[in-house]
Amino acid sequence: MSYTGYLATRYLFGKHRIPFIAFISRTTMIGMALGVATLVLALGIMRGFQSVVTEKIIGFDTHIRIEKLFQSGFDLSPEQVQEIENIAGVESIFPIQKAEVMLKANGVTEGALLEAMPEEALKGLYSVSANLQSSTGGQSGIIIGAAMAEMLEVNVSEPILLYDLGSLAEMKGFPTIARAEVQAIYESGMVDYDKSYLYCSINTMNELFRGKATKDEYGIFLTDLALTRTVINQIDSILPYSHLSISWEDRHQTLFNWMKTQQLPIFVIFSLIMLVAVVNIASTLVLIIMEKRSEIGTLRALGTSRRRIRRIFALEGLMMGLTGATLGLSISAILIWLQSTFGLISLPSDVYFMDKVTIQIAFEDILLIYGGILLLAILSSLFPAMQASRLNPAEALRDE
Repeated sequence: MSYTGYLATRYLFGKHRIPFIAFISRTTMIGMALGVATLVLALGIMRGFQSVVTEKIIGFDTHIRIEKLFQSGFDLSPEQVQEIENIAGVESIFPIQKAEVMLKANGVTEGALLEAMPEEALKGLYSVSANLQSSTGGQSGIIIGAAMAEMLEVNVSEPILLYDLGSLAEMKGFPTIARAEVQAIYESGMVDYDKSYLYCSINTMNELFRGKATKDEYGIFLTDLALTRTVINQIDSILPYSHLSISWEDRHQTLFNWMKTQQLPIFVIFSLIMLVAVVNIASTLVLIIMEKRSEIGTLRALGTSRRRIRRIFALEGLMMGLTGATLGLSISAILIWLQSTFGLISLPSDVYFMDKVTIQIAFEDILLIYGGILLLAILSSLFPAMQASRLNPAEALRDE
């Protein structure tokens, strides 16, 4: 260990003539550790929440949808569909039929949106297909959410009535009514979506409403979500002016904007806690300098330069920041492991889209917090270090 490092370590962790100074220095490092742990956990919880919601929405929706802006039917030519399918990054493209319906069973009536797509595409919606309670039969079956099944008090293989609200526009005075079987019940973990979306195959849709389903679209699955914007730009160059391509993120933009809005104030609020700890570093160093005034005077009398004196106390502040940050990261790592292993903190899934707190730590967050703490620790120690280097050795020894 260097001469400067030895003195900094001794002044910080060694025995003090005034016990209160040792208590203050340790309290400062503990406070910084708690601040770092809190900041890491806060950012980790926000990232975990965003990751879970993103994963569920991606598994609940197609990656890209092509919609028609007018009500004159869907008129993409087979050549245009084939051209879109040949775009690099497009895994599959398939038609989607939609119908706004009312469901009735056991005297209960609820509204929902029925989406029909090929069976292979339904399997690609893993938030739906991964948690199915299904029957073996039911050619005219529909897939409903667990929340909707609970409201209607129906189970798998039980009948249900569907009223096609779109048929009311035909001025007949009453909607088209179809009887279907509950082929499967899914539970995505997002109660609002489970209440609002129903699924079936295109053959089932045509059988139920005899080809009268409206609002046709195309759905697209990608090989890599990172290619979303690139693929959309290429699709837009193919589509006629009456059509629009929308990504999964744009379709749920309100939710993602809300999550991004929450991140900044959380980061700012918990960063203020860190600033308090950094101010404590400066206060602690001032107390240590006051206690070690005679020793600093002796060092100066023996020929120690002002620059080395500054280094000693700057290094001391850095060591306090390093110790607090390392301890804080260790505390947060232990808490994250406990939460991920035992799920100590649970959540109501109908509100937060998950049944327990999920924490996801990004390397850039750790690097930013760690580097920021060390930088602030050094900056907070500059003023006390400069004050220590300006001590007149004669005056310091005479006062002693």
